[in-house]
Amino acid sequence: MDDKNSTSFKDSLNLPRTDFPIRPDHKKDDARLLEKWDQEDLCGKTFWLNEGAQKYVLHDGPPYANGNIHIGHAYNKTLKDIVAKAQRMEGKHVPVTPGWDCHGLPIEKKVTEEHPNLSRPELKKKCRAYAQHWIDVQRKEFKALGVLMDWAHPYVTMDYRYEADIMRAFGDFVAEGFIVKKNKTVPWCPTDQTVLASAEIEHKERKDPSIYVKFPLLPAEVARLLPALAGQEVAFLVWTTTPWTLPLNRAVMLKPDAMYQVLATDFGNLLVGAPLADKICAMLGIEKKVVAEIAASALRNAAVEHPFAPRSVPVLLEQFVSVDDGTAAVHCAPGCGPEDYEVGVRNNLEIYSPVGPDGRYTAGIEPQELLGVSIADAQGWVIKQLTEKGKLVYKTSIRHSYPHCWRCRNGLIFRATSQWFCSLSHNDLKGRSLDALGSIQFIPKASMSHLRAAIENRWEWCLSRQRAWGIPITALLCNGCERAYITKELIDNVAQGVEKEGIEYWDTVDLAAIAPSNLACADCGGTSFRKEQDILDVWFDSGVSHYAVLKQNKNLAYPADMYLEGRDQARGWFQSSLLTAMAIEKTPCMKSIVTHGYTVDGQGQKMSKSLGNVVAPQQIMDDMGTDGLRLWASSIDFKDDAVVSKELLSNVKEVYRKIRNTSRFLLSNLYDFDKDKDAVPLDKLLLVDRYALYQLNELSNAVRLAYAECRFTAVFHMLADYCSKELSAFYLDISKDRLYTERADGYARRSAQTAYWYILDTTTKLMAPIMSFTSELIHESYAHNKVESIHVTRFANIADVWATVADSMFDSFSDQDSWIFKKGKNETAHVMAHQAWASAWAILFEVRSALLKAIEKQREQGIIKHPLEAQLCIFVDSKDEALAQALTLFERVEKATGRTLVDFFKELLVVSQVTFETSADMLEKSEYPGMFVLVKRADGQKCPRCWQYHVSSDVHNLCTRCKQALSH
Repeated sequence: MDDKNSTSFKDSLNLPRTDFPIRPDHKKDDARLLEKWDQEDLCGKTFWLNEGAQKYVLHDGPPYANGNIHIGHAYNKTLKDIVAKAQRMEGKHVPVTPGWDCHGLPIEKKVTEEHPNLSRPELKKKCRAYAQHWIDVQRKEFKALGVLMDWAHPYVTMDYRYEADIMRAFGDFVAEGFIVKKNKTVPWCPTDQTVLASAEIEHKERKDPSIYVKFPLLPAEVARLLPALAGQEVAFLVWTTTPWTLPLNRAVMLKPDAMYQVLATDFGNLLVGAPLADKICAMLGIEKKVVAEIAASALRNAAVEHPFAPRSVPVLLEQFVSVDDGTAAVHCAPGCGPEDYEVGVRNNLEIYSPVGPDGRYTAGIEPQELLGVSIADAQGWVIKQLTEKGKLVYKTSIRHSYPHCWRCRNGLIFRATSQWFCSLSHNDLKGRSLDALGSIQFIPKASMSHLRAAIENRWEWCLSRQRAWGIPITALLCNGCERAYITKELIDNVAQGVEKEGIEYWDTVDLAAIAPSNLACADCGGTSFRKEQDILDVWFDSGVSHYAVLKQNKNLAYPADMYLEGRDQARGWFQSSLLTAMAIEKTPCMKSIVTHGYTVDGQGQKMSKSLGNVVAPQQIMDDMGTDGLRLWASSIDFKDDAVVSKELLSNVKEVYRKIRNTSRFLLSNLYDFDKDKDAVPLDKLLLVDRYALYQLNELSNAVRLAYAECRFTAVFHMLADYCSKELSAFYLDISKDRLYTERADGYARRSAQTAYWYILDTTTKLMAPIMSFTSELIHESYAHNKVESIHVTRFANIADVWATVADSMFDSFSDQDSWIFKKGKNETAHVMAHQAWASAWAILFEVRSALLKAIEKQREQGIIKHPLEAQLCIFVDSKDEALAQALTLFERVEKATGRTLVDFFKELLVVSQVTFETSADMLEKSEYPGMFVLVKRADGQKCPRCWQYHVSSDVHNLCTRCKQALSH
């Protein structure tokens, strides 16, 4: 073999090297960092970081303390952590206090199952222990996600102080006149035996009987209203899907202004809404035969017989009665329907509801044989009675949407009971809350409509629950007439005891210690009272966290800058927080509301244990590391549901790999670089390196803006695209030749390393809010004398770096360069240089694309195999003013660094030789107008060290550049 071809120069190259592993060991690395952060009290440090600067308060909505966290918890907490970390890295003081919701039915139910027959104080003690266990478990799981909050000092709704503050907030409602106790029909769960709030109701499809029942007009009414049919039975045909409510019937409702027809049928004369007569005849399979017609207005207050009870009920006119389905005749049971209740109140009907908490008929039910019968069993009983009495005209079944309890998943009933309500019409609370929506920023904007609809659709808030584990409604009930005695003074007095002993104080305190002396009932004058046993709706507990946390903790602030939760909280925490704030503080408790979707599987199904499609956070973390989970969270657009599927996670994993490997490549080329000693002055950087900083500044501005606007999906894509396109496919590809082959401490290599360092430092900090573990590991690898976590640093101020570079370029321009000074010298130097730079590079990339296509054509023909084998002859038409100006700019910058435009183009295209011709003779027109090019094989031999072609007489065929590099 020839000597000059056998010598190896591999050891003379500056090849990449780094201790940063090519493959992450997620479990080991994540565990080490979590322990390190814990030892350093990073959570505490970040809580106080930037104290004295502008404060940014993200108020954490409290998860419920009754089980391991699920993927929805992980998604939500990660988003909050991204917000907090990004705001801190902008220099703001971001103290985040996590919270837990502890009271309520699920915990009470679980504890009661495990420990039956406990006294109320004993039950509450066990509930506290149960909740505390899960708080400790969840805290550990949230910390494992890399979430930095003040975990050592959370707010917990079962803390004595918080329980007392809930009472005091309720006392403010009482003092302002918002609270009333009254008998009203409410949604009721017979399984859990408690009233439900609207946010606790889910609608699911179920099958129910669909029956058509006769309610006959009294004979005297037939003679009066329909004299032609006197002596005959005429009955309203009433449709219902809840036969169990018929024993509670108190009226029949018709549509005002509608016409009604009497149909002659085998079932007798049936009175139905005229618009529905054809449909009813078709359903019954009969020929339509109308024997009379009458307006609804004429039927007002007419009396009809109950189908099986010995009583008559009135006919009422109500606008909500439909003439699109059914019969346009609806039975009214005010004690078991929300709309029926309103009708009953307006028309002084009996609010008749002899139905117990367990869904069984109680004393007072007619017929009495129903006493103790469950409403489920009553369905068949009623149908049998109707059949026997000849009142059942038609029976089928129907599948329809029906309200269910969100806890036990069983169907609800509506029953009239005495409950505590907050009136939303008092002091125009509802109107003021709706008006306040306009002062709140919503992300996404469309989410405002969900909260608006949730508030618009209610006039009252039922605050009472029939449970033990919760904040007692601090009222005294008269044993004589049930009238309630409740005042703010009473509540505040009890709250003092609760702050010392917890809500158990209400169970043990003697009435004489809290009741006013000589207390007498305002209605009956009775002096015997007992304590109310109902508790407050737990949504009130968490809803007043602005009062108990934001107002009480001097390190926080009211209003919070952000509330961030899932879209279901429009009916829950968002609503309860806004309503209570507008009642107590008269202003919204948040400046912005961020709403995200549900976690769903690849088919869009909401995750649930019953469907078997639940993915635990730990499963993703085991496969992709904690940052894989965090990166997945950032990849989801708020307006969509958060999909967890193999395909999506695979894509996230690839993005993670690309970002990490790009960072590793940057690290591997900085092994011998100390920024403080080796960095090239910014005004001396080579042209391509300046472009890299320009592009980095563009990225930094865009990413930081996206963080500020909570567009985390944009951050995800920008970081991925930057690593793939701007770095891997361009800058890193064209600059590595200099890094590998130039003299190790030479100007050309140090210039690239300087840019590499800024890129690494900037991108590592930009990814830190999302990729919290990976960024810390990278930061450990390049930050010399590192003593602090990356999470107590600021975003890199690359804008000032770029401004320095732009200013230095501006100095080389003259007043004659009118294309630079488009607006004169009124603008700052770096802004004008930035504009010129952006325009020039946009042109250059079009030129580069055209030249690369010309090279590719030669590769396809086999003339060259690699771009380094190419020589380009280029002619630029001077008539193309924009291109000429761009090349002038680049030539000036390169000249200032001792290089030529030829050097620049060789690096830009990764070719061995470039010449600029004085004419287009023998050249071909390129795809870029105004440029001609000829691509041919490069002259000379291939340098065995850098692989560029050159003409040389060196014994080893080394090019001039490599010989110079080896001579030092």
